[in-house]
Amino acid sequence: MNLNIAFRIFPKEEGIFPYIYLANMGIPIFFMLQQSASKLYLGLLLLLIFVIVYRQVFWTSKYTIYYITIELLITLVLSYFYNPLYLYIVFVFAYQIVRLQTKWLYWICGSFALFSLILIYHVVFPDNLFLIISFLPPIFGGAILPFILKASLRYKELNEDLKRVAEELRIKSIEKERLEESKKRMLADLSHDIKTPMTTILGYSKTLYDEIVVDEEQRRRYLKYIYDKSIRVTDLVDELFMFSKLDNPDSQINRQEKDLSEFLRQVIVEYYEMFSEKDMELQIDIPDNKIIYWFDEKLLYRAISNILENTIKYNPVQTNVFIRLKKSNEMISIEIGDDGTGIHEDLAETLFDPFVRGDKSRINDGGTGLGLAITKKIVEKHGGRVYVNTKPLRGSKNFIIELPIK
Repeated sequence: MNLNIAFRIFPKEEGIFPYIYLANMGIPIFFMLQQSASKLYLGLLLLLIFVIVYRQVFWTSKYTIYYITIELLITLVLSYFYNPLYLYIVFVFAYQIVRLQTKWLYWICGSFALFSLILIYHVVFPDNLFLIISFLPPIFGGAILPFILKASLRYKELNEDLKRVAEELRIKSIEKERLEESKKRMLADLSHDIKTPMTTILGYSKTLYDEIVVDEEQRRRYLKYIYDKSIRVTDLVDELFMFSKLDNPDSQINRQEKDLSEFLRQVIVEYYEMFSEKDMELQIDIPDNKIIYWFDEKLLYRAISNILENTIKYNPVQTNVFIRLKKSNEMISIEIGDDGTGIHEDLAETLFDPFVRGDKSRINDGGTGLGLAITKKIVEKHGGRVYVNTKPLRGSKNFIIELPIK
């Protein structure tokens, strides 16, 4: 409790330094108590005002120049009318002067130096020249020290800026290397995915061209292989074109204001038969009220359908599927989860990379390996993000699309 009260005196982020500097006010207060009654009360009042103003500097930055001016005037008044050694009070608020703009820094330090020199002249000349050494520290503290402190802080800020820039460059370098590696892997996977069906097409077509096969049924079977592999290559090219288009930062999407609740219901209805064929039970939680949102209906349909198709394709029969739409103050989330085949946690981050499928990156399942990568690009085009929770509260995995409310 006491610690919390202390933090109310000065901001927590200031640390203990304000308390250390303020503790030095005990010395001038002690000397003030030695004054006669006629000067004591006015002097204590000035010191009290000084302490209050000193505290306010940390809380009201808008009036810093006025507060520091008051501190300076009180210091000079006490030095002129009580004891010249009160000039040492300048060390209490010297580091506050650093907060001022450079032009005000010159004015405050210059004024302090001028009036201090006038005071010292009257005190030490002509009979007390030996006392001049006693006044050199406060002149240094009020006229020169703030500039040194400001330069030191500026150097610290520049050093931190350089460290931050160096860290940003390091992160960008790592990201660049990751992107280059991703491109190389993508080209290798693309080459593999195109070469495999093309090899099949080339082999079967050459066999038919050379009339090696004479059985009509076998010929039809070979033609079916060629047709299926052609479809596979066509799908891959179409998916790759879509991915490349979405990957272009200059590409635009056609966003329109529509009811997201009704849109999601329509998408689910189109896949209802496919869920029924595998005896999958749907648990749908979509609000009855409208959720109006600006989105590209065609692209968002593609993003959601990719997840739904994967849910149907990679899960066993009688899997329970959970679909939920909810809206908060900051975002809209679409959740598609199930209690079927899980996903390893170490693959969750790369699952949305091109040509990654389930727990292996190369599976001959007829898919292109670009579906979830396209989903990610579409969601990012809407300013959102998509990820998979491998340890949800229910089920084995949960795909979550988050769309920001702007």
